[in-house]
Amino acid sequence: MVKIGYLYRQKYSAFICIIICLFLSCAPRANRWGFPQYEYTYQVPEKIDDDWETSDLEAEGVDPKKINELMENILKGDIKNIHSILLVKNGKLIFEEYFYGYDRDTTHFQASVSKSITSILVGIAIDQKVAPDVKTKVYNLFSKYKDTKWIYQKYPITLQNLLTMTAGVDWDAYTYHRSNPLNTVHQMYDSKDPVEFVLERNAVEAPGIKFNYNSGLTILLGEVIKNTSGMYIDEFSGKFLFRPLGISNFYWDKFTNGTVQTDGGLHLRPRDMAKIGYMMLKDGKWKGQQIVSKEWVIESTKAHTTHDLGYGYGYQWRSVKTTINNKEIDMFWASGTGGQRIFVIPTLDLIAVFTSKVFGNPLGGSRTSGILKHYIIPSMLPPTPSRKTIQLRQETLDRYVGKYISKFSNIPLIVYRRGEKLNISIPTISIIELSPESEYRFFGISKEIGGTQLDFTKDARGNIQKVIVHIMFGRIQCEKIQ
Repeated sequence: MVKIGYLYRQKYSAFICIIICLFLSCAPRANRWGFPQYEYTYQVPEKIDDDWETSDLEAEGVDPKKINELMENILKGDIKNIHSILLVKNGKLIFEEYFYGYDRDTTHFQASVSKSITSILVGIAIDQKVAPDVKTKVYNLFSKYKDTKWIYQKYPITLQNLLTMTAGVDWDAYTYHRSNPLNTVHQMYDSKDPVEFVLERNAVEAPGIKFNYNSGLTILLGEVIKNTSGMYIDEFSGKFLFRPLGISNFYWDKFTNGTVQTDGGLHLRPRDMAKIGYMMLKDGKWKGQQIVSKEWVIESTKAHTTHDLGYGYGYQWRSVKTTINNKEIDMFWASGTGGQRIFVIPTLDLIAVFTSKVFGNPLGGSRTSGILKHYIIPSMLPPTPSRKTIQLRQETLDRYVGKYISKFSNIPLIVYRRGEKLNISIPTISIIELSPESEYRFFGISKEIGGTQLDFTKDARGNIQKVIVHIMFGRIQCEKIQ
């Protein structure tokens, strides 16, 4: 009997340990005793031998109240899946925080931030006269693939069309999930030769007309560097970009045939991501050395076309002009799935770097962009009065109730009435309560994604037809389906 009681206690203790471990593994950060940390005290980032000067938030004109509010919401779990946040203001690292076991020495999967860095490398190759200018036709750069459609049919696609994702070829990255065999990116990754796969895509419209997000075009950019310089892009990037920036801890994933995954395979540390951003802020210079030409930075970060989400798209960089706290803000950024971001805000002499859970993190990009818009930028600006609202009757509110969906995602947006308020619910994101500013415009604030504005439109019969959701720094049009 004693022995049975002992075994029971042992099993019970083991069970409790497992529960505690599972609980701690879900916590954003543990304190020195190994328990979840909920309280936050700001500390100036540590000065180490990596070229970054450090400084205090307040010394660089940042109000710590909004930053403390952000950190408390992350530590409490109200803002999920964030792995790191770094801020560089006036050329100095002023904020550096890590979560879920990540630290400053951990490289992080960049996802499509890799595309923006590939664009920098193309610029370096053109600056060096290794690669031809952006008006060059792609069919002149892939002699190895002379039997593919792009080459033997001489598609009039230029290097610039690859950079701006306006190639005009058949590519569907939205209709089906990335894991679905009908998704074109899935098919490319499943092919024996991803370059050949892309060069076999059918032309469906004239190049340079319409933006269509196409990871295969960035794969071709990496191959252009290899074909013109004689170096794979991992070697080229190390020699001409990372080494001059003092970056030694990086690597690129590759396909089974050795092709470098320039569309999303780069791994970098957050402090090194910040170096990329600061170099772009300083017109291609780092510590007095011109890494890539000023002209390339300007061309890369201006809007050559419009992204599906409504902001400008340059040479694999996104850009927007927005207003926050009554101040006009110009910014551009590198963007990766799940919320990997390098934001460059010249207006504020600010670099903001985020890493986040990459996969299984719907709207993770909204979360990191929302943090920047709702917490970080306002901490550097004078406050503004609250937005004015009106009151609508319940029968009016009921007209907006229903399910809405975007063509870019299968994630539904549910609008429902709760008393005299509208609410929206997005899977994996907390419910947002909306207040009407007019009959067709509503506004709400979430701890996770900041301010969200919804503009409803009606058809000729007065029925609500769709809603434009202003989220992040773009907009998503959703059709009402029920």
